[in-house]
Amino acid sequence: MTDTKTTQNGDGNKARPDQGSRPFSIHTDLPMGVAVLLFSAVVFYLTTLFDEVPSAMAQGVPPTQFPRLLLFLISAFAVMMMFQAWGQEAKKRKPLPKVVFLSAVLLIVFVSIVNWVGIIAAMMLFCIALPILWGERRFKIIAIFAAIYPVLVYFLFSRVMEVNFPLGFFTEFFR
Repeated sequence: MTDTKTTQNGDGNKARPDQGSRPFSIHTDLPMGVAVLLFSAVVFYLTTLFDEVPSAMAQGVPPTQFPRLLLFLISAFAVMMMFQAWGQEAKKRKPLPKVVFLSAVLLIVFVSIVNWVGIIAAMMLFCIALPILWGERRFKIIAIFAAIYPVLVYFLFSRVMEVNFPLGFFTEFFR
């Protein structure tokens, strides 16, 4: 019985029929990386439109520095992703699990309540909800995490980096 799906190439080895006749394809990470780089360029441009802080009033990190640092890191990772994808064949990926979309909704809720309840209360709620959403059931660990992490982040950014956060009813206790 002969195998009709393979053919002999010139050196006697069997070759797959799709070799050489495969249409040009681009790995999905390449256009995604380009999109991330374009987004980063636009946001970087937007940071040039920020008001300048007078040197007499400048404290801590300027408003342009932190977003630009994040944009640099995001761009570097996008370039690494594109470099790794170069010449690779795209793999069929599974659909994203529902928890990814629920996490995005939770993040949007977090951002929308920060101005109302303050950064610490919003972070505490987020630090409780996200682990539970992801399946964590050790509630003592979640409670310790939700009590300590937001306070540490607040003090790092407000005291060390001198970044001002939205005031809420809980933030006044930490001033």
